[in-house]
Amino acid sequence: MNPTGPRKLFIGGEWVEPDSGHYEVVDPATEQVVGLAPEASRAQVYEAAAAAKEAFGPWSRTRPEERAAILDRAADLVQRDFLAHAEVARAESGATASTARGMQVGVGVARFRRYAKGALEPVEEAIAPQINEAGPMGRAGVFGALAVRRPVGVVTCITSYNNPWANPAGKIAPALAMGNTVLVKPAPQDPLSVYRMAAALAEAGVPPGVVNVVTGSGAEAGEAAVDAPDVDMVSFTGSTAVGQRIAEVCGRGMKRQLMELGGKGAALVMEDADL
Repeated sequence: MNPTGPRKLFIGGEWVEPDSGHYEVVDPATEQVVGLAPEASRAQVYEAAAAAKEAFGPWSRTRPEERAAILDRAADLVQRDFLAHAEVARAESGATASTARGMQVGVGVARFRRYAKGALEPVEEAIAPQINEAGPMGRAGVFGALAVRRPVGVVTCITSYNNPWANPAGKIAPALAMGNTVLVKPAPQDPLSVYRMAAALAEAGVPPGVVNVVTGSGAEAGEAAVDAPDVDMVSFTGSTAVGQRIAEVCGRGMKRQLMELGGKGAALVMEDADL
């Protein structure tokens, strides 16, 4: 896919034309148009969530070794096209070339490799027994427990602006490693890299529907990715205000949440600044 050409949504293993056209992705450093991103309708976001739900059963039952191998292959494929990925990331985020290579694509590769190993970690952990003495509430006894990790289901991954590789990889890779499927909604300002990530995962052998990517310039796509009935969990990085809105929606449906909220202080450089 040409990084400067029109993009399609990635739903159920297919590249799908968006219902609502495209919007421009602009390099904040030069104010030049980098490419076009697809504008998903609410119905298409729901379709992506449904595809993820359908794929969850078979994917969650795959052997951890198979999931680990796919994540490792994805890392190899991203590394293969490292410079091309870094150039797109640099352009859509306004980063320097060194930042795009080291802190964005490089970290993304590292996270895929990290969670390929994580897929092989034990999913059960014994909790040390505890001795309870006899008392008003009952007899004495020894109590133990077993902590067991299980996949949640469909995880919506909503990522922040300005790190289009590290942040999405940090959500997608661990979710896949554990056997979850994902619905990814990147920040509207820099979504092009995430489509490249999805293409690498598909080439690496991720089955159709396990990874789905939808985008939009406004709030509709993100809202649909949260309230879609087939979504079981939302992982969000962004502002506290948006996080509060997501928490309200998730609370109504008892959906699990993982939030990384807040941000660094912004600065405005005025025309009379002495640089």
